[in-house]
Amino acid sequence: MSPEKIQQMIHDLLPGSQVTMSGADCNFSVEVKASQFKGMTPLQRHRTVNDIFKQQFESGELHALSIKTSVLETA
Repeated sequence: MSPEKIQQMIHDLLPGSQVTMSGADCNFSVEVKASQFKGMTPLQRHRTVNDIFKQQFESGELHALSIKTSVLETA
């Protein structure tokens, strides 16, 4: 799975989010800042991002994804 595809899948679910990626092969780290996270607990934010890739984890297309999330404050 490519970093570009991961970023696109996150942007599709969380439009306007800021996504920073690192890693290679099937092991990536992602930091997601999104205004949609406002009012969510850290666990809820993590699950929101993790659930985007449920099918890819089950199929083995993606093996590991380290996730950091925060609320994107809008002006």
